Amino acid sequence: MSYSQFTTLVLFAICLLSPCCASPVSRGEDPDEIVKSESDENEYRAVTLSNKIRCVLVSDRTTEMAAVEIRIAAGYLGEDTPGLAHFVEHMVFEGSVEHPVGNYYQTFVKESGGSYNGATWESATTFMFSISNESWVKAARLLASFIGNPLFPREKFPSAIQAVDSEYKINIRNDYRSIYAIAMKLSNPKNRYGEFSVGSKETLNITDIYEQTLQFHDRFYSANLVSIAVVANDTLDRLETLAEEVFGKMPNRNRKRPRNTALPFPTQDKRYLGKKIYYEMKTSQDQIALMFPINLPGHVNVDYITYLLDHEGRGSIYQYLLTRGYATGFGSFIILEDSQTVPLVVYCSLTEKGIADPHFIVETVFKYLKAACSDGVDVELWRSINLLSELHFRFQEKAEAHELATSILDQMGTTNDTSLYLGAPSQQVLDVEVENEILSFLNPDNFNLYIGSDTFSSSHPTDYGPQLTKSEYFYSTPYLDTNITEELLEMWRNVETDPDLHLPRPNTFVPTNFELFEVEEGDEGLYPVEIVSREEGDVSVWWLQDQYWRQPRLYTGCMLYPARTSRTPRSWAIESMLYQIYSQVKDLSLYEAWEADFNTDFTQGDGWEVRVHGYSDTDKIESVLKEMLDVLFSLDFSKEEGLFNATVVRPVEELYDEQREDSYSFAYRYIDSVVYSEFVDPSEVKIAVGTITQKEIQQYMLNYISDISLVCGTFGNARREDAIKYANIIKEKLVEQGSTIQNEDRRRMLDEDILKLPAGPSHVIRRRMGDSEEVASTALVMFQLGRAEETVGDQDVPYTLYAFSELLSIIIDQTCFNYLRTEKQLGYMAFCYVRDYEGVLNFFFGVQGSRPGAGPDVMSGEINNLIKQQHEMFKQLTLTSEGLSRFELVKQALSDKLTRKPRTLMDQSFKHLHRIYSSDRDFYQVEKKLVAVSAMTMDKFLGLYETYFVGDEKRKITAQVYGKSHAIPEVLEEGEVLIPDVKKFRRKLTETY
Repeated sequence: MSYSQFTTLVLFAICLLSPCCASPVSRGEDPDEIVKSESDENEYRAVTLSNKIRCVLVSDRTTEMAAVEIRIAAGYLGEDTPGLAHFVEHMVFEGSVEHPVGNYYQTFVKESGGSYNGATWESATTFMFSISNESWVKAARLLASFIGNPLFPREKFPSAIQAVDSEYKINIRNDYRSIYAIAMKLSNPKNRYGEFSVGSKETLNITDIYEQTLQFHDRFYSANLVSIAVVANDTLDRLETLAEEVFGKMPNRNRKRPRNTALPFPTQDKRYLGKKIYYEMKTSQDQIALMFPINLPGHVNVDYITYLLDHEGRGSIYQYLLTRGYATGFGSFIILEDSQTVPLVVYCSLTEKGIADPHFIVETVFKYLKAACSDGVDVELWRSINLLSELHFRFQEKAEAHELATSILDQMGTTNDTSLYLGAPSQQVLDVEVENEILSFLNPDNFNLYIGSDTFSSSHPTDYGPQLTKSEYFYSTPYLDTNITEELLEMWRNVETDPDLHLPRPNTFVPTNFELFEVEEGDEGLYPVEIVSREEGDVSVWWLQDQYWRQPRLYTGCMLYPARTSRTPRSWAIESMLYQIYSQVKDLSLYEAWEADFNTDFTQGDGWEVRVHGYSDTDKIESVLKEMLDVLFSLDFSKEEGLFNATVVRPVEELYDEQREDSYSFAYRYIDSVVYSEFVDPSEVKIAVGTITQKEIQQYMLNYISDISLVCGTFGNARREDAIKYANIIKEKLVEQGSTIQNEDRRRMLDEDILKLPAGPSHVIRRRMGDSEEVASTALVMFQLGRAEETVGDQDVPYTLYAFSELLSIIIDQTCFNYLRTEKQLGYMAFCYVRDYEGVLNFFFGVQGSRPGAGPDVMSGEINNLIKQQHEMFKQLTLTSEGLSRFELVKQALSDKLTRKPRTLMDQSFKHLHRIYSSDRDFYQVEKKLVAVSAMTMDKFLGLYETYFVGDEKRKITAQVYGKSHAIPEVLEEGEVLIPDVKKFRRKLTETY
């Protein structure tokens, strides 16, 4: 029986046996038809506002956060100046007719506990926010005002141009932007997709930028080109009324959306096909990509084709290349989805063996396509794909409001079609004739080949490629384009099939039992309960039965705590290599389980965790759990040395390669190296990787599990006996492997000490970037506060520091951005937030940028100025009723955040597991934090700010990492102390939190 026949029969039986199984949906004639899952309790309505805006309204009576997304059907395809569309996206927020003060909208959203974003693509510009239900209407009015009636103040143009330029320069070493730019440069010159979309000072510092900005906004920011999604906890009628009030006033100029009439890769024009392009990789792994431009009629999609290519189980291209040492990753995707011709990209992450013989990769792809497509579309396989999707659709979980809004507008596209299928299987009709035509097009005569490696050079040929004699202008990426030789094409046209390359086999993990168990008596359903203690069975077993979502899903797993060991670069390297070995075998043996919605994880940290989450079919969960354990404990540690080096050693070395990090990552690393008592330097890990043998990895694993303490948990649609059974499966497997299960609580043994910085002066680390070509620099300033749960001074309220730091993060977030990025123009990234290091709270201020004359020393100075200004501002807040009211609103936003319920069983399970595995196991943290927030006054807040940020007792460290745009200065600011040797400085730190 073929895979497709097996899966179809199983799923057909599921539908026959289940009275609530939804039949596959089909497209109706109603242009506003909205199809949803039977488990989806939301209500939906598509409306056209009076000004012709198309709007989809979602009434979600469970959401505690509302979301709005506005999408304009115009992006960089409509611009005449490179980066203009992106620039307009920035400029609209510099003030509106109704609200002349710039950034007013962003400040309101942030101080209300929300978030916002924006983006510019080829054919769309989008603006979105997520905020409390009580605040969404005001936020939407503000956003509509800034988008519909912006002021475009001339004096703000320089700072906005600087922000766009900083974004461009931060990404100048982004390999994927470079590859896209090269591909489009070599495409049809009449198409607009190859335009430089980000923008820079070079493209935007022009005499008529003001006039062009007004013209672009007038041409495309018109209501008839706008689509909106609103998700909120209100009735549909109320939402429709509010949508008309808020968005119905946006001007409608009856504009036409820009269209790209020229195709980047016309399928009938061979001038743009048959190319082989070599390019230099800057930060990413070596790779190869095949690009096929396929004609895609509107009623057809590429789900079937991408499924064939992306499958990672037995018989797949990925497994074929991985097991032979050529690749560590494989997949496919499409780009330019609104184009009539869609580039289908098949990509592969290469090992050293792969980059040495890229033609073998291409040959393998065509061998697989010949085997998989020789008989045309497998209709039964198509049905099985859709039926698996149907199962997922039937038991669809709640999406976050902002995710749902984005999903809705993605489906609407730029056509404003509101016929939506919310998470449903693909609704395009299977047109066998067209699908077969597309499959037949995937041949050696219709593609371009892209080969990228960091071994390629612009100065000379290398062992793996020719000299790259050309350079892409904006990203300065060396490349060389040549024609694929007729000899190679002929070889690929005549490939023979290989029995190791074939369609998927039957999936034995498809669930069939969706019974919802009755809630057991005595279970309150709030917090997990320990149903088996160590005294009773050596293993601590926790359980919580789902009483809220009532779906046939569960989460089960165990944490393995070893005897106390110290982290070293060598142990860190071994664990990374062990995970690399496991993940590759997991892809082979458990891919079908993942396909059937069973996810398996093996994670390493304070202990080793094994877990499974998916449907609660007890037989299938048991099968998946046992298969996962069999995979983990039967790993092959006797691979051929070349294969081991290619698929394990090299990929793990690249994880710890400094050349692939940016200045922001370096700054974090330097601070971590000071305060973490067991800090492990990634560069030392990389060195260790190359010296470790397979036998050493195997012995490390055996030693690790030889003496362990075990804590397990099961949450969801599961009975007590199920939780005990799953824990025993893991325990018995460990014992079978020689483990001794200790009746000992080891949670606190693995807590890591955080070193306490000296009070008083600001300690500064200054370093040059490891990658000499990195343009951007970073200044990262950290203030140590203390343990989150501790009382402070004369305060007897636990979690006072938590309340203070979180309130500060909300209050200062947008101010930080406005000052450091917008006003001072220091860089594209500017941020202020609190971070928890092993229960110790630390507050960060940071900037990443490349503007000449604004290096990390200048950034640090402006951060200090911001801290002083905020001190004065906080003192003023204590003196006015308006300031005190503002403070109370921020407290309410934080309280709302704390009491927000998880949206899915998965989210809740992770939250509970974190508490079960933690050293304090305090399930009542939220209640304690709420008390601390309520008790915080503006005067107490000010006092804490003065203690931890401006007083003599502050504990402060700054990491300054210099890219090639900036020189390291020889002088320090007053009150700063240089740390020339981090290790020597660490040895002087004796106090810990």
